[in-house]
Amino acid sequence: MTVSVINLDELKEIMDNDMELIQECFAEFLVDYPGLIGDIKTAAAAKNFEGVDNSAHKLKGTLRYLAAEPAATAAQTVEAAGKHQDPEGLEDKVSDLEAECQKVILYIDDFSA
Repeated sequence: MTVSVINLDELKEIMDNDMELIQECFAEFLVDYPGLIGDIKTAAAAKNFEGVDNSAHKLKGTLRYLAAEPAATAAQTVEAAGKHQDPEGLEDKVSDLEAECQKVILYIDDFSA
């Protein structure tokens, strides 16, 4: 079974079927995402595990609110690496998170078109 980038049924339930609110949340994600992923990448490069943990946690919450579970799971993996101060494969985990978030961005672009 393939997991959707964004579970639209779940998102509609979260947003009480308010399509305008969904569009606003998508727009806000597109504005906030570059800063959050930038913070994660900067913190990871500096081995600032607290920064990785905090920024990944914020991004995870946003992604869960958007019902973007695959990307939220990737953010959770990065968050855990920060929380446990685990540098093993951190760059790869951040790259995976970035790839999942790019899928979310493409979904939003298609949805909004």
